[in-house]
Amino acid sequence: MKASTKTWRLAALGIAAASAIGLAVPALAMGSGNPFLDMQTGVTYTVYQPTFTAGLKLQHVGPNLMSSQAGAEQNMLATYGKGNGRNIDITEGNPMNSDIAQGPLVKTVTIQGRAAKVYAYCDPTSNATCTLNDIGKFGGHIEVTLPAKAGLRETIVRIETIQPKPISGQQLIKVAQSLQPVQ
Repeated sequence: MKASTKTWRLAALGIAAASAIGLAVPALAMGSGNPFLDMQTGVTYTVYQPTFTAGLKLQHVGPNLMSSQAGAEQNMLATYGKGNGRNIDITEGNPMNSDIAQGPLVKTVTIQGRAAKVYAYCDPTSNATCTLNDIGKFGGHIEVTLPAKAGLRETIVRIETIQPKPISGQQLIKVAQSLQPVQ
């Protein structure tokens, strides 16, 4: 009986050590200090991070709690600025599990070799044609599907700015052009 007890203890110790090592790897990744990189550890689409944020400070990065598609990976939401001031929200995913406001297409630009569409949320009481300049007054968003890093999937990215103080359309484009995959 002593030999089987010793064998059992060694087996239990081996399982405990293997479990500890297996748990340590994700724990290290999740504590990188970069919330975008931490988010990458939990999803199979490529997470992108902006290098230009129009001077707005990061408020939050994490799963988009408004994601609605059952069984799908959670989308990432990054919020910059304050709720009552200038702001941008960056939502990333594949598939995209949340809705966004609608507005007319005002411009198409190229981001990392991909066509990106820019939409403005125009004054609904106006019959005037909507332009890129209206984003700075009423808000808007840009949407693009960006390339995948090796071993991951491509990513649908939406960057939105809304009232009361949206950033300009040119700044919105510049934020999108600054997106880089996390390392």
